[in-house]
Amino acid sequence: MNAWKTAAAPRRLLTAALAGSLIAAPFLAAGSAHAASAYTVKDNDTMWKISVSHGVSLTSLIKANPQIKNPNIIWGGMIITIPTKPATVSAPVQAPATTTATQYAQQVATLANQQRAAAGLSPLAFDSALSKMAVDKARDMIANNYFDHTSPTYGSPFDMMTRYGIPHSYAGENIAEGQRSPQEVMTAWMNSAGHRANILNTHYKKIGVGYYNSAWVQEFTD
Repeated sequence: MNAWKTAAAPRRLLTAALAGSLIAAPFLAAGSAHAASAYTVKDNDTMWKISVSHGVSLTSLIKANPQIKNPNIIWGGMIITIPTKPATVSAPVQAPATTTATQYAQQVATLANQQRAAAGLSPLAFDSALSKMAVDKARDMIANNYFDHTSPTYGSPFDMMTRYGIPHSYAGENIAEGQRSPQEVMTAWMNSAGHRANILNTHYKKIGVGYYNSAWVQEFTD
């Protein structure tokens, strides 16, 4: 039974039993606010033209310049204020409902078997005991704020399999964090040599999959 690992972040992958790592950009990017600024009016400018060119509403532009008594009358050389544009922030990833998490697990297993079929390999059997372990590992990573094969609660993946009464003479684990969907995490794993090797390993006969609040876990046994 082999086990070694590599580290990666922030959209992260880690594999045990076969080496591999992937470093990718964060999946969330908050928009930035633009500070209010001064603008010198040009000849032939209108308030409407200025609002369009600066990406602000005409109403907010007028409100930001109470010194202009008639917005229809401005002239070149005037100094006006361009109001602050509101910040835009990406919505945070939410943990799916239990039903959705179960569907995610099934979808990951299906996608893994599609990859194996394309490589001429036999499919992996979806194993409920391995999947329960995978879910518990995903929950443990989130609860204890770590990203590693060795759990402060359960030890190594192989220790955890023994603790859960899962027989194995050849086993492996892939973990990932931050991917938004089964397809995204499978694409990331398949683009990483070590993770792909785990998914396409001819020794494995069973797969378990767990998802919890952005953490993904695949467990494999013979």
